[in-house]
Amino acid sequence: MNYRAIIYYPGTILKVVAAFLALPFATAICYAIAQVDSWECLLPFVYTALIFLGAGFLIAPKAPANRQFGAKEGLLIVGLSWIVISLIGALPYVFSGTTDYFNAVFETISGFTTTGATILDDIEAVPHGVLMWRSLTHWLGGMGILVFLLAVMPSSDGSTFQLMKFESPGPQVGKLVSKVRHSAAISYFIYLGLTVVQIVFLLAGGNSLFESMTLTFSTAGTGGFAVKNDSIAGYSVYTQIVLIVFMLIFSLNFNFYYLIVIGKISAALRNEEVISYLIYIVMCIAAVTACVFSVAGSFGQALLDSAFAVTSIASTTGFTTLDYAQWSEGARAILAITTVVGTCAGSTGGGLKFSRVIILFKTAGVSLLNALRPNSVHVVKLDGKPFGRNETESVTGFFLLSFLVVAGSVVLLCLFGNEFSKSFYTTITMFNNVGPCLARNPGALSSYYSFHPVAWANYASKTVMMLNMLIGRLEVYPILLLAAPQSWSRRF
Repeated sequence: MNYRAIIYYPGTILKVVAAFLALPFATAICYAIAQVDSWECLLPFVYTALIFLGAGFLIAPKAPANRQFGAKEGLLIVGLSWIVISLIGALPYVFSGTTDYFNAVFETISGFTTTGATILDDIEAVPHGVLMWRSLTHWLGGMGILVFLLAVMPSSDGSTFQLMKFESPGPQVGKLVSKVRHSAAISYFIYLGLTVVQIVFLLAGGNSLFESMTLTFSTAGTGGFAVKNDSIAGYSVYTQIVLIVFMLIFSLNFNFYYLIVIGKISAALRNEEVISYLIYIVMCIAAVTACVFSVAGSFGQALLDSAFAVTSIASTTGFTTLDYAQWSEGARAILAITTVVGTCAGSTGGGLKFSRVIILFKTAGVSLLNALRPNSVHVVKLDGKPFGRNETESVTGFFLLSFLVVAGSVVLLCLFGNEFSKSFYTTITMFNNVGPCLARNPGALSSYYSFHPVAWANYASKTVMMLNMLIGRLEVYPILLLAAPQSWSRRF
């Protein structure tokens, strides 16, 4: 058990995240010069940066001589790192007077986990520097903060692959190239390139640089934090279409883009998960369009609203252009299904992951074939390659654990005095890192600040929601195992 390595990586993460505060600090300077925000809006980032650096150097003053560790340490490092940066990353909201610490932690966890659920009732009243930090947490959390650390930090040992494996979403996390650092760097290079391209497209549509950057950071991380109270409803059709395209782009497996970059286009086009996912998205858009056509006024508007809603929810981004409560139960049911299914593995999105859905369906099919022909051998395959029994059991185990977490959370929220439909929709929204609630109260455009009218129930409910966001983003194991005594014992 390498306790020094467990402490070292969260401490190093704090130092790295401190550097990213330069962007919201620069934003605060620009808007102070323009006399839109006061010069005092710079101070929250100065204070927070000092605390990030102070805590980082206190926890990890220097690298330990032995940085080798196994799967157990990797799980603990990932879980601890995300909790620590969320607790300190909440400080700009507090120092700026935006909200109290508890709700600031909720907003920060929602940001880093790319959930996009907000407690802010008046977003447009928040200082621009804080809003930039708010969207930037999405961008950092989308690809993974530890993955960024691996991309920039030299490492000669192979144990760091454990960090990439446990922080990256999906049933299988493979290295794009032989070295972990190079794989992480390639992923972030593609991520940064797509980010820049989207900013350019949004600028071309007449959006300000601030709006283009914040919307892009939220889209890239599939998070959903917007800088207007009505989310995306007030933006042009051009901007909405750009967001639809890029929400879909960031919901696909980044291995798909890597194959395209290195010229293996035919191999990319044979990716079973990506092709099946795109067909699934088209079918969902067609179904929702049929459901909302009568209330949209025209086929064009119905198609735009449906395409935006399905892409936003399926990609787990969570931008909204309207309140889904006005739609039929059929349309909301389809959106609920897309909430649970989520995105492709190896993307920046959340949810169960489409590859897991494919594997579960194929496993069910193999079970039926085994019942019909017990003497034959049937194997689950993905992309034409056999999927091992251990891997299949891992997917099934993940699904069952997720079900137990969701079911338990729904029961807890009901015990706190929330209605069942509200508890159910909120839980699947938080666990799958989507953001807007499909229930009628709170609606898709509502904040979670006053989730429950009774104070203790409000805090208790939001605590459950925060845990769900973390458990869902890190795919169950890193957070749950933090509470297991065996995780910290040298004997296991």
